[in-house]
Amino acid sequence: MKLALFAVVLVLFFATGVITLLGIVQRVKIEQKYLNKLFSALVLELVIAVLYLFGATDFFTEPPENQAQQQKQALLDSYFPSMTAADIEGQLDTLVALSKELKANQEALSLAQQKYAKLQPELVNLRQQLREKGNQNLLLSRELEVRKADTLRLSKLERLFLVRMAELSSKISEWGTSVNLQWRADEKREIALMLQEAFKEIGFMQELEIPNNDPALAYEVLVRYQTVKNFKESGFLTQQTVAFIIQDYLASSNSHFLASSVRSMGGFRYR
Repeated sequence: MKLALFAVVLVLFFATGVITLLGIVQRVKIEQKYLNKLFSALVLELVIAVLYLFGATDFFTEPPENQAQQQKQALLDSYFPSMTAADIEGQLDTLVALSKELKANQEALSLAQQKYAKLQPELVNLRQQLREKGNQNLLLSRELEVRKADTLRLSKLERLFLVRMAELSSKISEWGTSVNLQWRADEKREIALMLQEAFKEIGFMQELEIPNNDPALAYEVLVRYQTVKNFKESGFLTQQTVAFIIQDYLASSNSHFLASSVRSMGGFRYR
């Protein structure tokens, strides 16, 4: 009813304005007395509209000081409906700590790689010395142990999944509370690669899907994952998504550990 009344008033105002203007420029022949009345009606309508607009609009009242805080809280509630503010702050603190751990592990990885590079000529020299002394078996044994220890150490540093997730979370924070992989996609190729590697690690991507830096593929897999997890809104990479990926990774790691333990106990024999 209100919409119909508004449409009628708008049409009358438009018709009055058009007829009056056409009469003023003498495109439509209107007697002077009627033209005067139409012009007066048009002016009266404009005055009433302007007065009503200024009366209904508050131009000088400033928004409440806590409006921004309320908007932030509403946004957090929409993304984390089942979590309290303390839980969210705790997860953020954890992510910050993981980010710091990432930097420390990157430095450790660089040092380990340097040591490994320096170790190669030392192993060659040691092999030559032991060969001259007729102790080649001891040389091979020590070389294998050193290489195995270094390989395991490098493998652990390179496969620190939680540290990698902390780095992904840090990348998300650079864009705000979420990342839209379809907007300015060329600037988010690194995030797309990290996200696909994470999905591959938890076994969510198919065997034929190979992680790459294509934001379109990352977006497709992200939507599929969020749909499976019953997200209210899909297509945006958030800290909540990272938390779900970490939970799936930990669950899969625990299941693999239990399976390995059962196999080991099955092959154990008392002596």
